[in-house]
Amino acid sequence: MLTLKSFGGASLVKQIAALNLPANRRRGWHGKMGRAVIKAAKDNIKKQRTVTGQSFTPGKKGKRVLRRLARGKNLKVYAGANKATVTWPNKLTGQIARAQQEGHSNQYNVTRIQKEKGQPDYDAPATTGQARALVKAGYKLSKGKYKSGKSKGDTKTRRVSQAWIKENMSLGQAGLILSMLEGDEQKNSWNVEIPARPFFGLNRREIDTLGTDFLNDILNGVKTAR
Repeated sequence: MLTLKSFGGASLVKQIAALNLPANRRRGWHGKMGRAVIKAAKDNIKKQRTVTGQSFTPGKKGKRVLRRLARGKNLKVYAGANKATVTWPNKLTGQIARAQQEGHSNQYNVTRIQKEKGQPDYDAPATTGQARALVKAGYKLSKGKYKSGKSKGDTKTRRVSQAWIKENMSLGQAGLILSMLEGDEQKNSWNVEIPARPFFGLNRREIDTLGTDFLNDILNGVKTAR
């Protein structure tokens, strides 16, 4: 939440009170503050830096999530005469934003995943994610044994595309093969860690700039009135 008192310290607050700004001007400035927060958030995401200018913890998925969070339709400013609120109207989107801003750790297990997403259909086609992971893991399709020139038991293999995997493998088959290729042990539970990426807010310099602009706007208004 932002208010005019957020900018410029006690002396400026006293000047604002003395001038007794009308409600429509206070509302306009609160709206400007909110838009400044959104602009700064988008700039931080684009440059992959925190509010204080430090680099984000690397992570391509986090970068995509943040870009979605900062889209105009997701992030809104509600400006009034006494305050401005910059928020995500959608509750789930707001929770995701907070997890990215502050960092979050969550423990998952098979029971929880099934409860949240339902029992997987292992006969369904392999997913794009599975196909991509299998190709990356070096999965090859057997084409039979060599007739000569190779050691006994050697077989011919060929690489396959993601499209072939999705067309010819089920979700269950792809999952089993991927587990074998990567040598994964069956896990009963696992943690998902989201590193903190504080992209949302204004730094001291940005606050001071807005405060100066606001004071100049007030003084110009007084001169015009005279």
